[in-house]
Amino acid sequence: MKPPRFLAVLLLTTMLPACIRQNVPAGMPVAGPAPELRALWVDGFHAGIRSPQEVAQLVADAKHANVNTLIVQVRRRGDALYIRSFEPPVEDPAYDGTFDGLAAVLEAAHREGIEVHAWINAMPIWRDEVPPKDPRHVFNRHGPAQTGEDNWLTRSPDGGWKFPVGYFLDPGHPGAAAYLTEVYLNIVRNYAVDGIHFDYIRYPETQERLERGATVGYNETSLARFRRATSRSDIPAPDDGTFTEWRRLQVTQLVRRIYIEAKALNPRLKVSAAAIPWGKPPANEREFLDASPGQRIFQDWNGWLKEGILDLAIPMNYAREADPVVRAWFDGWIRWEKRHNHGRQIAVGIGAYLNSKESILAQLSRVRKPIGSDRIDGVSFFSYASTYAATPQGSPASTAPPAADRFDFLSQEPDAPFANPAPVPPMPWINRPAAGWIAGTVVSRDGTAMDTTEIELRRTGWWPFRRTYRTETDGNGWFGYAGIAPGRYQIRSPGSVPARVEVEAGKVARVEIHSPEQSLTGLWRTR
Repeated sequence: MKPPRFLAVLLLTTMLPACIRQNVPAGMPVAGPAPELRALWVDGFHAGIRSPQEVAQLVADAKHANVNTLIVQVRRRGDALYIRSFEPPVEDPAYDGTFDGLAAVLEAAHREGIEVHAWINAMPIWRDEVPPKDPRHVFNRHGPAQTGEDNWLTRSPDGGWKFPVGYFLDPGHPGAAAYLTEVYLNIVRNYAVDGIHFDYIRYPETQERLERGATVGYNETSLARFRRATSRSDIPAPDDGTFTEWRRLQVTQLVRRIYIEAKALNPRLKVSAAAIPWGKPPANEREFLDASPGQRIFQDWNGWLKEGILDLAIPMNYAREADPVVRAWFDGWIRWEKRHNHGRQIAVGIGAYLNSKESILAQLSRVRKPIGSDRIDGVSFFSYASTYAATPQGSPASTAPPAADRFDFLSQEPDAPFANPAPVPPMPWINRPAAGWIAGTVVSRDGTAMDTTEIELRRTGWWPFRRTYRTETDGNGWFGYAGIAPGRYQIRSPGSVPARVEVEAGKVARVEIHSPEQSLTGLWRTR
């Protein structure tokens, strides 16, 4: 027996808003809280995935806390907490190098319906004075003991290699960029991860804080590329505007390459990044590149979201709630983040280790509060090893709270914020893709990769308001486009015969352009 027509209409209109919020079809029952990312960063320097016992405890704790995502660090500094790797295992007495921590946590977490994202430190490769024991380690093969093109480290203008957080690869070195790309793709090929997570995908911070620019990025090979591309022969100043843009470009090209090549392997993979929101927040979109991310460490994560080469940004909004200055910065950054996801997702990284339970809950409450229709997609706590600070002032705890109760404030205590499980927010551009990607290379007649060559892409046939898309090749001759509408396109570099490529939604189209040998001088220009 059918219900009366007016009753059916009433049911539909009352259920539809909730269905839209939770991304479920109208007419389906809606239960539980709305989708929200509830993540834990699980660092590789403490308990987490180093043994079967740690993995079992981690997943049990996540389940207890109603956490739906684990971001597990599987590469610390040029090493691995997984066995299907071409890098050596971590040098940690608590870790047996024959144990596959990543495989174990994937199996246990997926059994409980929890997502697992592989957290991979990109640039830092060592910190200690004593070098790694394994000769295969990238520090030994391409660190300070090497010269010329074999040295992949970024450096300061005075020749220093070591920075406050250690030795860093330089993303402007073609060898380093290709190597890091393979580190990420190797995991996507060999493990059923739900996502890959960029960390330290940037230049290192320095002791000195200049008003603009930073004393990093002076690797000899990268600097030679910059000079060829700009027709210059000088050593650029740390605050040189063109050099600043160049350094940002090197990081962005690496993110773009890994993102698109990872999507070619698994289009449903989620690509996220631990992003930098240091200091005073930008007042508007135009000011982002003048803030700390764009000036100190050359990380344009706002641009990555706009371009569509990042699915999820997790700014590390670590702030002591008891400090009024940093609390104000925290509030300013989360306001900015709520308004600038560019159709992707942003979750707030909360520095739990700096705060008491009460302070964490206060920050979480402000994070969850929408600004009109603008809202955050969730949170990630740093870290599993130190869920909250023991002291009410927010000073870091010397030891973590007892495992038996350290997650209760999230899910078990009265008015707990995660009292009920919540699904991970859907990503419509992944679940129902409307655009595709292009990946290509430019090579000369003799097969040499063409560095810093401008590429033009244009739709073919009759198409109103046709737009020309421009990009540049990286140091390995690779280029890529994201968010391209399905259709046929013509693509070319200066002096080359145009190539044709067809883009399909949710797929990566490939093309190789053969270019006449030419000087790269002057091809690159600032925009």
